[in-house]
Amino acid sequence: MKTRNITILGIASGLALSTGSLLAQSTAVTPPVGYRTETIQPGFNLIAPNLGNAVAASGALESGAAASVTDAEASFTTSLPGAGEYVLKLTSGAGAGMATVVTATSDTELATNDDLSSVIAGGETYEIRPSRTISDLFGAANEAGLTEGNTNDTGADIVWVPDGAGGFTRLYYNGTAGAGFGAIGVGWKGATSGDDDKSAEPVYFTDGIFVQRFGGTPLEVVFTGHVETTDSEVAVESGFNFTSRILPVDIALSDSGLENELAQGNTNDLAADLVWVPDGAGGYNRYYYNGTAGAGFGAIGVGWKGATSGDDDKSAELLTSGFVIERKGSADMIKFVIPPSLDL
Repeated sequence: MKTRNITILGIASGLALSTGSLLAQSTAVTPPVGYRTETIQPGFNLIAPNLGNAVAASGALESGAAASVTDAEASFTTSLPGAGEYVLKLTSGAGAGMATVVTATSDTELATNDDLSSVIAGGETYEIRPSRTISDLFGAANEAGLTEGNTNDTGADIVWVPDGAGGFTRLYYNGTAGAGFGAIGVGWKGATSGDDDKSAEPVYFTDGIFVQRFGGTPLEVVFTGHVETTDSEVAVESGFNFTSRILPVDIALSDSGLENELAQGNTNDLAADLVWVPDGAGGYNRYYYNGTAGAGFGAIGVGWKGATSGDDDKSAELLTSGFVIERKGSADMIKFVIPPSLDL
């Protein structure tokens, strides 16, 4: 899993949290859990769950190598059972926010998909969560109510999940089993993978996903889970990146901190990275941060602007649960930080 990064602020009205012991003065903190509702409209919807699974293991690392990390106090073979996928996220040190898929190779050692050795000196804290899966998000038996396939994917709602290579894996729920050779059974399937069971297909917490709704009416889907409480790093490639807001909260552009992470405009948006935010009507609003004021009539001042709205102040515009970062330059890491004013 590639490392990634994101910033967040403010509790949204559409979120219910069960926080446990969350006072800033508390010595024992229970990560908040809750739910949020997403309305899926007919057509394409860019969304993200913004809630993850519970922490399965945490601690501090002694060392890191090119393809492994070690925690002498851990019991990974016990705390990370089964064949499911797990993601380790560093929560302190030079690599705070970086994440990678891990597999327990012994009680004290994890194999890592990425090389974290350059940011591990010893003592860095971490937490490990099971990856969310398509069946976690929408139900093992499609309890979310997506339009189901009838022996195949024709007419079924399709969930498009980034595949990490610039494309998407297309998933759907088949509600009626076919018959005969090559028939598709009931369950989560891939649009191009026949009867293979796709219920454990991972959906990474940093990714936005598309839901292509063929059903003719809007559908409300409720996502439940645990809130990420530490900064996250996100890898952005040159071009379009479908990202998650990560936290289930409203985030204004002015609170996002993205102006410190993305390429800024220089009197206009020509060289600036663009943030594409779904407008709720099938289109997108495009925003950028202008770092250098222009001069003369119609000049663009410093601040968050719209790509088609001149010098209008767009700093109060909100990031949706899933949005797009159009990277104009080369690939890089960006950080989505949690502001100190957000008490989790």
